[in-house]
Amino acid sequence: MTQPGRLRDEPGLRRLARAATALLSIAFLALVALPIYLTRYRFLRVTAPGRIGHLTIEPDTFLKRQRLGEEAGVRGVMVVAPDAGANRALLDYWRPFITIVQAPALCALLSRAYRFPFIERDIRQVAFNKTAPYIAVQRAWGNRPALLALTDRHRQEGEARLRELGVPQGAPIVCFHCREGGYSPSDEHLHAFRNCSVENYLPAAAALAAKGFRCIRMGDPSMHRLAPQEGVIDYAHLDARSDSMDVFLCAYCRFFLGSNSGLMFVASIFGTPTGSANHAPLSTVTAFFGNDVAIPKLLWSENEQRLLTFAEIMRSDIANFRFAELYRRHGLTVLQNTPEDVADLAGEMLERCEGRAVYTAADEARQARFTRLFRPGHFGYGGVNRIGRDFLRKYENLIGEPPQTFKP
Repeated sequence: MTQPGRLRDEPGLRRLARAATALLSIAFLALVALPIYLTRYRFLRVTAPGRIGHLTIEPDTFLKRQRLGEEAGVRGVMVVAPDAGANRALLDYWRPFITIVQAPALCALLSRAYRFPFIERDIRQVAFNKTAPYIAVQRAWGNRPALLALTDRHRQEGEARLRELGVPQGAPIVCFHCREGGYSPSDEHLHAFRNCSVENYLPAAAALAAKGFRCIRMGDPSMHRLAPQEGVIDYAHLDARSDSMDVFLCAYCRFFLGSNSGLMFVASIFGTPTGSANHAPLSTVTAFFGNDVAIPKLLWSENEQRLLTFAEIMRSDIANFRFAELYRRHGLTVLQNTPEDVADLAGEMLERCEGRAVYTAADEARQARFTRLFRPGHFGYGGVNRIGRDFLRKYENLIGEPPQTFKP
């Protein structure tokens, strides 16, 4: 006989629950949020602390903005669950500048602070069909030094581990990394166009090894194993892999030869030059730092049986295509850079590191023509890195207008 009464009471119970929730929110605001606001602490909203690219570029951009005079006095806080951060060693490098909260109970409590925009700073750098905010920050930063540097202890530990891997003391190293599909299989169908074959990087590694470098292939065990090659260490498949060693290698190497993946930004935030191949969409090829060089993938039109020019790509939505399905839908094949293109890029990076890179007036003219293709709304509009010298020489015919206008 009591069941009907219980049913009639449910709306009242729901109202009571909502009122209790509202009171708890007010209590949280009064007891936690207001003191946080008054002490100038602000919670930093990161896109995905479990992805290494976001855990590098987003805090780096926030801190550089502060040093450029924005939000003076603000103290950043990042709430990162213990199992959620992409790299614990990198988090330790952020700790002198940003309060990192990882205690589970405190994470659960403080995550509620994101409900209150007045104590939050959105530092996310995901930009769809618009220019990434960090591009302007990199331009304003100019030639200032990187914020991060290896600690003496980290350097000593890393060098000792290199010797255990067979790298002679003082031998120069270059790290290289190619994005493959095993790291994040759940969303691989969205991003497969970003992948590339490590085989196309091996001739560059061989050329560097011939000059006395040890070339260290970065990544994780899901990646394709390398056949033994003189001067090449397949670190991705070694027991020596660790968060600490990942950061050390990226920061310590002479330069980082990368691809369309966030790992290269670990090198960048420590001031290590990067040469990055295989970038798509085209608008992302100028999304790096001032001492970096990059080259894009080419696009083949199945409908017209020809390569699209950079000019027509940048005049269309194709410039910002961020999902594999968009390329398929428009009959476009994304072409990887050739081994020769990657080797040329590595050669240019070595020349730059050794202070002997030469750029002719014709080279600078090609750079300027390519840069003028960018417009507001392109991901890398206003970017400060260069496009590969030899790549632009080789594909100069693609900078300008096509034989006929391409209509996606």
